[in-house]
Amino acid sequence: ETRSRFSLKPAGNTPTTEEVKMPEVEKQLTAAEAADCEVKPGGVSFKVILEDAKTSEAPEMRSTPTPSPSVEDIENKLKAAEDRRKSMEAHTLEKLAEKEKRAEEVRAKKAVRAESLD
Repeated sequence: ETRSRFSLKPAGNTPTTEEVKMPEVEKQLTAAEAADCEVKPGGVSFKVILEDAKTSEAPEMRSTPTPSPSVEDIENKLKAAEDRRKSMEAHTLEKLAEKEKRAEEVRAKKAVRAESLD
């Protein structure tokens, strides 16, 4: 197995022979060497694990306890829900009354028009 080395060279016209090695890249490459390599018709698939898990324990999930609602709060919410329901019902009845009124006006106009044509 061959391993390529990455180096940083300063930009510009000054040629240097000294290479600066990047330890992060070397660590990644050494960890990647043990990774699986799978050749597929569309290309090569690599499974790379850069490093092991830091801890084996799962983090604790802490949450503040939710306060239990009082009887008064529950009654207030139920009353507000009942008021909303009644309001919506009244609004729906108003719309239906308007539609019925409009339909009655149209029927009256049709009757007047039918009498004038006769």
